[in-house]
Amino acid sequence: MTTSDISAPFVESNDILDNPDALLRRFLRDGYLFVRDLLPRDEVLNLRRQIFEHCREGGWLCDGSDVMDGITDHEPVREGDPAWALVYEQVQKLEAFHRLKLHANVQRLMEALFDEPVFCYPMTIARMAFPNDNAHATHPHQDWLYNQGSTFNVSCWAPLGDIPATVGGLKILAGSHKAGFLIPHPAPGPGGQTVDVDPDLPWVASDYRAGDLLAFHGLVVHGARGNHSPDRIRLSMDFRYAGISHTVTDVPMKPHRNWAYPKKFSWDNLDADWQDQELRRYWERGPKMKIVPLSDDFLRRDEADIRNRSRPHEADA
Repeated sequence: MTTSDISAPFVESNDILDNPDALLRRFLRDGYLFVRDLLPRDEVLNLRRQIFEHCREGGWLCDGSDVMDGITDHEPVREGDPAWALVYEQVQKLEAFHRLKLHANVQRLMEALFDEPVFCYPMTIARMAFPNDNAHATHPHQDWLYNQGSTFNVSCWAPLGDIPATVGGLKILAGSHKAGFLIPHPAPGPGGQTVDVDPDLPWVASDYRAGDLLAFHGLVVHGARGNHSPDRIRLSMDFRYAGISHTVTDVPMKPHRNWAYPKKFSWDNLDADWQDQELRRYWERGPKMKIVPLSDDFLRRDEADIRNRSRPHEADA
């Protein structure tokens, strides 16, 4: 999707951060909240440096370039590639990568949406999008397919650096959560699935700054904007939240890509050298969530039955 396909910028919600009722109303209307500077910029940029140091060790960055710029002349390395897994293992071992999602500002925003204490899923995902590889970018989809559990869960996406339109970022199909679950079909890129979208709904997106946060409903259709820069890798991270009374599934309790590389992406491997013992396995000391297996029924059942079973709760409509 090009810049001209974006109907409007995100509605910014900094002005209502102290009004939980207004936050929830806007979230249920639009399917997302966009908040500028919610995360500490210095922490975000420090994490950016750490990730790009591992990218440089993997040979992805141009010799002699500033590591913070993420400049590459390397052929695209895609999620799941063996070369990607070598770098991604080091990213997943970073304490700062897993700590940022638990920042108090994020917790307060999530508590406003759920009106109860919240649970941050252990799985944290990094995206390292090479330039001009847009056929393999993340296609429009709904996160709920991969998380399941309660239909009201929240995905959070944070740019790890300033991201202008030319470098891409995430776009949202505003209001699309109200349609419930949409039948996916195969597509290239992360997740391997896409959905057909309502052409009358507006795609919205903005330029991003390090520290911004985009929170969106698990049933909102969203996807990546193309990275049309000549030479810059786009860095971002995403993570999910649910209320403690909600049901979650077993998959996001494990590290990202555990299903493909069960030893490399296991908690025993990733957090073995962590110094922050409060961060390490924090979910084992928190509230006991109701955990159920992830189901593939939603790829097999009758479409009408699926849509009836997975519509948002009444407040979403």
